[in-house]
Amino acid sequence: MELRDKIAIERRKIEDGNPALDLKAACKIGNGIIQLSDQELNALKSSFEESRNDLDICFFTPASGSGSRMFKVFFEYLSEGYPFDEGEAIDRSIAMLDKIDQLPLRTLLSEKWIVQLQDGGMRPDEIIDHMISEGGLNLPSLPKGLIPFHYYEAKTLNPFQEHLVQSEQVGGTLSKLHFTINKDFQGDIEDSLAELSTNLIVSFSEQNPDSHAIAFDSELNPAKDKSLQHILRPSGHGALIDNLNKIDADLILIRNIDNIQHQKKAFQSAKYRSALSAKLVEFRDEVFNVCSKIDKDQSFESSVKSLNDKYDLRLSDEELTNPRMAYDTLNRPLRICGMVRNEGEPGGGPFWVKDSQGKESRQIIEKSQISDSEEHQKMVQHSTHFNPVELFCSVRNFKGEKFDLSAFVDESQYFLVQKTQDGKDIQYIEKPGLWNGAMANWLTLFVEIDSACFSPVKSVMDLLRDEHLG
Repeated sequence: MELRDKIAIERRKIEDGNPALDLKAACKIGNGIIQLSDQELNALKSSFEESRNDLDICFFTPASGSGSRMFKVFFEYLSEGYPFDEGEAIDRSIAMLDKIDQLPLRTLLSEKWIVQLQDGGMRPDEIIDHMISEGGLNLPSLPKGLIPFHYYEAKTLNPFQEHLVQSEQVGGTLSKLHFTINKDFQGDIEDSLAELSTNLIVSFSEQNPDSHAIAFDSELNPAKDKSLQHILRPSGHGALIDNLNKIDADLILIRNIDNIQHQKKAFQSAKYRSALSAKLVEFRDEVFNVCSKIDKDQSFESSVKSLNDKYDLRLSDEELTNPRMAYDTLNRPLRICGMVRNEGEPGGGPFWVKDSQGKESRQIIEKSQISDSEEHQKMVQHSTHFNPVELFCSVRNFKGEKFDLSAFVDESQYFLVQKTQDGKDIQYIEKPGLWNGAMANWLTLFVEIDSACFSPVKSVMDLLRDEHLG
């Protein structure tokens, strides 16, 4: 696409503002979210473990983000300075030193620093400055996946290593693992993974720079930097649909790099990942059965009605009776999205959304996509679940041919972003989110999963939570 055409398209989207979505209801148990019994979970888990070696399985993990936000608490500690009260200063210092001593990243310190940390020979602000400053360890500049997360008897593991170990535990020794990364750190990541013994095939990709968005100033002119070059901004995780589109597998499991538990606390997570993988295969086979019947010009009505009733797909009368319409509706990528009970954690949520043709479907909606209307805000207040990014994807059709995932993106579900760069106010467009508009036209089910499956590390202090301690 020519630069001038890209500028015109993105300027027009900014002028139009954030797209308005027609939310009908928050999805809940029995109304858009499936709840599995313990018996069903165990049966599905067993089924997956018996069949997984016959499946081509890939774990897809977005992992390009840096750890800078993780260390916000450290930056705040340094900027606040010491309290004037000497007693308070001592108490605060002892508390911070104790926390640092419990964090796995302390293993990155030299022996000299560890000794001084443990005998109190150095103030916490000196140690913290060493950890986060450019002249020290400069931890905020690293990808989050390279920061030590978990203690084990003789070593620590970072998220890249944990995903390798736990993906093999879930998917088996024939699985594949794909990380989207910052290429500047690929060598460090490969060295880190090489410390572990594995049979998994690991591959990497980078977000395509051609997907970056044009930044505009307040007058909607393309913003330029000091060198008079156009300011470009990464266009969000929705750009990764291109990376995902290059993965060809029977089953693709998507999870963020920082959502990983200590192996001693990962039993529930592994159980649900196995069970929902089997559930997706079950759903896929039933969809394939209907598509195959239509393709062979066989009677399909009873099968599609049964499918619709079982999974509450809300197919129209025409889709239930017209073979072409039924085929077009069902012959598309499939996904199951795990949903966690809302316990105050951040994240988008599951909603029933009506499109411009009046068809309702399950969608993952971010807070920024929800209007301030009383009706929509009431839905949010009464919602019960949120999206932890636990996705199970089927990207081949019933003939084994891979779908072109770009054909199923709802381009109208973009995000308008406002930031400050070099002292200037800028605005730009982020692409429809990977699990939001980028998958809006997939056939989707929501299934409740245990909260133990969700343990993101947004702050370095989250590593002191139970699910990250062995």
